[in-house]
Amino acid sequence: MMNKKSDIRFEADTDNKEVKLYIYGPIGGFLFSDNSAQGIKRQLQNVDAETIHVHINSPGGSAFDGVAIANQLKQHKAEIIVHIDGWAASAASVIAMAGDKIIMPENTMMMIHRASTIEIGNAATFEKTASDLRKIDTSLAASYKKRFVGEDSELNQLLDEETFLTADEAVAFGLADVVGEEIEIKDLEDLEDDDKEEYENFKDSLVAKYTAQQNNPKPKPTPAEPKQNMSKLFLNLK
Repeated sequence: MMNKKSDIRFEADTDNKEVKLYIYGPIGGFLFSDNSAQGIKRQLQNVDAETIHVHINSPGGSAFDGVAIANQLKQHKAEIIVHIDGWAASAASVIAMAGDKIIMPENTMMMIHRASTIEIGNAATFEKTASDLRKIDTSLAASYKKRFVGEDSELNQLLDEETFLTADEAVAFGLADVVGEEIEIKDLEDLEDDDKEEYENFKDSLVAKYTAQQNNPKPKPTPAEPKQNMSKLFLNLK
């Protein structure tokens, strides 16, 4: 999965008010691809646009590069509109959270999960690695919390279960804003899960819960009437 061809490039309109940034393929440098935080920085540093359309089709990769790219986009003065062209999985979903607006066509997907790594060593090494991964998980969860409409415990369970979200489900959870028109999916792998039935039941119950809340928002409380000045009221009674 990590050997897929990567593509990071800009396309600008004639007046440079809007530009398109394509992030295709694995995220991160070294073992992953050229879609690194450093590469995105080079692309962004001379961009003076009002709107940046970020097109994502990626299986993920380096968590730290994903966080760094997301923060670079958030710090840019332009409005960031994210388009999920195929899928935004793992670190790519973290990048998607930088969008002021996130658009997912009907046939696209988003995947969120816990951090993972490869380690070699003794028991002490693995214990330290496990501790470090839990800290990374806390950091990554913060990327979703500002958008996620549910409770922290619900988000944590979705992360534990390596959850794949359709466009409708992502919108229901607040992780996307708009379900767009269907487009061709590129490099989207077949998904399998031995515990799919149990996992789908939990996810589906949350989707129903938050879709209902969006369709039936709580009524705004009626503002309390201003308190009357008792001295004036007494004078009016004379």
